[in-house]
Amino acid sequence: MMIGSAICTGAPTNAFGVLLLGRAIQGVGAAGVNISVRVILADKVSLADYAINWTVFALFSGLGFSVGPVIGGYLTRASWRWCFAINLPVGVLAIVLVVVVLRRELLGPQPIPELEGEGNEGAGQDRAAVGWRARLGARLMTLDYVGQLLFLFGLGLLILAFTWAGGTYGWGSAAVVAPLVIGAVLSIAWVLYEYSMAPPHLMSRVFRKQRAMMPWELLAKRDICLLFFVNFDLGVAMFAVMYFMDLYFALVEGHSSSEAGLALLYYLPGLGGEQFSSSSLHMLYHR
Repeated sequence: MMIGSAICTGAPTNAFGVLLLGRAIQGVGAAGVNISVRVILADKVSLADYAINWTVFALFSGLGFSVGPVIGGYLTRASWRWCFAINLPVGVLAIVLVVVVLRRELLGPQPIPELEGEGNEGAGQDRAAVGWRARLGARLMTLDYVGQLLFLFGLGLLILAFTWAGGTYGWGSAAVVAPLVIGAVLSIAWVLYEYSMAPPHLMSRVFRKQRAMMPWELLAKRDICLLFFVNFDLGVAMFAVMYFMDLYFALVEGHSSSEAGLALLYYLPGLGGEQFSSSSLHMLYHR
């Protein structure tokens, strides 16, 4: 994410493609950061303790949602590049804190049965005898590549269709109907594929070393599946409203970036409260 932020910060004003490249790299990195946060909070703790950790994190997240747009608005009044440059010192600080404070507390890479000796003292080969290329290759072989692609293109096409519909193109146009239908088909195919990856179904026998992107035993549990559905809906509603409210204040009301950030203050504390409430419910559920 820091590399993408650096590219965006230094992008020439006459090279929009460079800015898009930086944003793409930044988006991939931000997705990894989001997962890393959850992994760090979940290491060595039970589900109940994880819910407590996530509740505390939600408090800081709500504070960031409230204060961040205001600070960002004033920074971009000085220069639009600051909305990307601010990630660099924050990212460096975050990496240092994780390495210095949490390094010894994290579990690290878990053993893979297919790689003899890794993470298992006294079993077969000594871990030092196994090259890093072999360890990396063994871990790459466990990725659910087909599931990842189906999910990425399925949801991506659906988002593209709903973004274009009613604005850039009409609902009945081919530019909307085609990605909408193809995205729906791929999304359904993803669900079916993840089902087939669960033993003893077909894909689990074809790709023996791969691990499903979404373990089917989680989706098969009604309460966990309901939590997934609720969180998915909350995310769709939350980020869509937050994104378009910012555009409304800037483009319709004619506010400056700093004024738009201040206007969002009326909405974002409730957003932080919603995150805290959702995390508290999860904590009570796991208790």
